[in-house]
Amino acid sequence: MPRVQRVKGEFSTYHVVQRGNEKKKIFRDDKDKTKLLETLALAREKYNFLLYAYCLMDNHIHLLVNDNGNDISKLMKSINVSYVSYFNRTYQRCGHLFQDRFKSELVKDDRYLLEVSRYIHTNPVKAKLVERPDEFQWSSYNIYSGKTKDALGLLDTSMILNYFSGNKPKSVAEYVKFVDKYQEFEDYILDIEEQQESSYEHNDYINGIMMAKVRIEQILVEERLTLEELLENRSRRNEIIRILRRDSSLNLKELGELFGGISASQISRIVVS
Repeated sequence: MPRVQRVKGEFSTYHVVQRGNEKKKIFRDDKDKTKLLETLALAREKYNFLLYAYCLMDNHIHLLVNDNGNDISKLMKSINVSYVSYFNRTYQRCGHLFQDRFKSELVKDDRYLLEVSRYIHTNPVKAKLVERPDEFQWSSYNIYSGKTKDALGLLDTSMILNYFSGNKPKSVAEYVKFVDKYQEFEDYILDIEEQQESSYEHNDYINGIMMAKVRIEQILVEERLTLEELLENRSRRNEIIRILRRDSSLNLKELGELFGGISASQISRIVVS
């Protein structure tokens, strides 16, 4: 099956999972995990993305990231290249450390944002590494609970905590209760796990089509046009095609289908004109 381009939205939130190649360890000791967090901090300073949650397991990592207008692929490449360079230099090795392609799931609504954060923070519990989330040192949970300070200034906790209360102590207490109740919400946990194990490329394709259609519908409403009128106005149609090509993950054929069956070769000429 050919690789489908990853869905990317403007100012979008993603659940990113990066695994070790052949499921091997990407951290050999705590110094490596510290280095990955420092790498995240440097990348955050450079790209100004928002990090809502993280968990560093021995052979994979979970990140809950808002790209803040950045390209998520370029952002992750920057982080990975920097960490792999450190890892290979430290352990005098070469070759791939991570699987070829990180997985990214677009987080589409507030409820799912909360559920993904809970899933990330309870990942060590489900892996039977600890009995409680606060017993695991290498996740962002203890920063949320107030047990640990965010020494590197990595996290934006306000996005999630403000869903519970505008009062910081109360919101922290409510979030801790929310995470503690993860066993009562196994359906959501299973849904997240199924998303991880399913074909992200297929999900990317479906989400990419949906996002493009929504964008087109917004333009039609704003400009008080019908789709037929837009298609007849070739100058405006071509302008929108170029915007979608730039901002979405759709290929030339998929873009052509959205605009009444224009051929891929014609779309190509429109894009470069």
